[in-house]
Amino acid sequence: MLETYLGDIEYLVREQQWGEAVPLALALPHICAALADAGLRSSRAQYLQWCEVWVRPEQSDTCLSVPTPEALYAMARECAGADDLDAHGGVPMHALRQLRLRRLSRAAPPRREISLEEMSDLTDEPGPGREACVALLEAVRLWYSDSASMDATVQNNLARLAVLR
Repeated sequence: MLETYLGDIEYLVREQQWGEAVPLALALPHICAALADAGLRSSRAQYLQWCEVWVRPEQSDTCLSVPTPEALYAMARECAGADDLDAHGGVPMHALRQLRLRRLSRAAPPRREISLEEMSDLTDEPGPGREACVALLEAVRLWYSDSASMDATVQNNLARLAVLR
């Protein structure tokens, strides 16, 4: 489910559909923080903490300037229009619904993972949205491989989301 969500964002980045890619990518820290919480909750503090730990430039020679956690959170709030956390007791309902919908969507042709260098070459959107997409995709892959794949809470929450209707 998470892999499909990431694949969709990578596809949108490759197609340079920034209006769709950026909001999905900016929801990733909320999704990851919620998956790591037994109650599927996320807050501003958890969003920022997740970004502090996982979002970082891969190489010093990259042309990307990774937005700060505060900038990412501000961009996420701007994209959402309103903070959906306030209405649902800390559960990022919209972001988790989007994650679940990716599981329910019709299977798409296999997509190859887009590399950091390829994403850096996409220049139609020279603003922070592109950098946010790149940084967050890399951060989620790192988070999942280093931490979440072995975390019982994350795996239980992914299973719970997979069976919810």
